[in-house]
Amino acid sequence: MFQFENITKKFSEQFVLENFSFTVSKGDKVIISGKSGIGKTTLFRLLLGFESVDSGAIYFNEQKLDEQTVWDLRRRVAYVSQDLNIGRGKVRLFLQDTLLLKANLHLKNTSETTIKEFFNQFCLNESILEKDIEELSGGEKQRVAIINSLLLQRDIFFLDEITSALDISLKKTVMDYFFQNPNYTVLSVSHDNYLPQDIEVKTINLEKV
Repeated sequence: MFQFENITKKFSEQFVLENFSFTVSKGDKVIISGKSGIGKTTLFRLLLGFESVDSGAIYFNEQKLDEQTVWDLRRRVAYVSQDLNIGRGKVRLFLQDTLLLKANLHLKNTSETTIKEFFNQFCLNESILEKDIEELSGGEKQRVAIINSLLLQRDIFFLDEITSALDISLKKTVMDYFFQNPNYTVLSVSHDNYLPQDIEVKTINLEKV
């Protein structure tokens, strides 16, 4: 599904990635690790076309990514950022606004039941739907952002430190949900040591590439 071929990326003469190669197949679960600032989030930005490689190439479904083809990838990916500043206003409206974006209009009739099932899955009280986002804790915001991504019904997930504000029990709940679904292709940046049991996980340690 994804192929990195000898990609190099540097900022201010400092290499973030140098001659990096890696392959991700459909359904793979990949953990990207390494110290802060080493280039973990940069990998996502390169895949999504927000940064360009200095040399080498990235392929998605055997098609080289460029300014035109990257849109095919973006329509397939749900990206969840580590940023807790997810928006303002009522949680319900935040979720509804996502479904009303032009690219997501086919999902606008997503049922209230589906949303509440996700809230139950990630241990959120339904009353949060009527709260302002600014009132939520960091962990609640992270789980709302996760639910927002799942409502898009996509099968590729880029997860960037999405459990940083969660306790160990909730970390397990979130990671198990994504990693135990065989239909999901998951690239996850994480400092957590927890890995779901009996799941084959690929790792990219950027301190060793």
